[in-house]
Amino acid sequence: MAKNLSFFSSGKLLITSEYAVIDGACALAVPTKLGQSMTVIDNKELGIHWVAKDVDGNIWFEDHFHVNDFRSTLQTNETTSRLQQILLVARELNPDFLVNSTGFVVETQLGFSKDWGLGSSSTLVNNVAQWANVNPFYVQQKVFGGSGYDIACAQKHNPITYQLIHQKPTVVDVAFVPSFHEHLFFVYMNKKQNSRTSIQNHYRGVSDEVRNALNALTTRFVKTQKASEFQTLMLAHESIISKLIGIPPVQQTAFSDYEGVVKSLGAWGGDFVLACGPKTSKAYFSAKGYAVCIPYSELISHAT
Repeated sequence: MAKNLSFFSSGKLLITSEYAVIDGACALAVPTKLGQSMTVIDNKELGIHWVAKDVDGNIWFEDHFHVNDFRSTLQTNETTSRLQQILLVARELNPDFLVNSTGFVVETQLGFSKDWGLGSSSTLVNNVAQWANVNPFYVQQKVFGGSGYDIACAQKHNPITYQLIHQKPTVVDVAFVPSFHEHLFFVYMNKKQNSRTSIQNHYRGVSDEVRNALNALTTRFVKTQKASEFQTLMLAHESIISKLIGIPPVQQTAFSDYEGVVKSLGAWGGDFVLACGPKTSKAYFSAKGYAVCIPYSELISHAT
């Protein structure tokens, strides 16, 4: 094995078919420029010494554990347990992974705030899967569940449509480059939302009729080159998901005076929303108390 291995996985944002993507709706998803890197260095000391750094380079997690029995030198916490679970599932798929090895120092570095919901878990899973040379979708499903769209984004630098067909991930590269991208902004809602909890609390499945409607909307989202049509699609999509989960659209509750359209992304109630409106939108959201308002081209890899 090489003395020094490096991996990188992209973050993610789900533009369409939130919630319903888990039941086979076709979703538009975009990888972000920001992601998570991971470096693996051979170490003479037995076991794995894991160091996780946040976006500012500060260590937010550190532990040392043994590969064969995963005894932690610190009191086992949720982060250690989840990390060991990821490694164990990877070894299930590749029995040679972490076998007869001396030791490793593993350092991860986030390129975005842990609170932003851009995929701190999915990027970690994908990096570990690359290290172990195993299927990241399987690891993600065993450890976290979900649709897997975030894993698909972790491997990409361009927009995709993602759909579970007979429970198997179908990933298609798409040319989603809005000519009006200067009018698109990602706004952080000042709180992280747990997607698994949100699904459990609000989502009860989707009918074929709603799934087909979302599929059609996703196709139109990808193709449109007019901001006005994009806004119309955003409103139609918000209406569908609002009825599906019984929560009013975020624009009604927080941004009713916005001169544009705001759409929730991913789990409603937290993380990021997408705004399509005037170029002065950043000042509007800042005045509302939402300091993180990122222009589309600054966050999305393929943007011109």
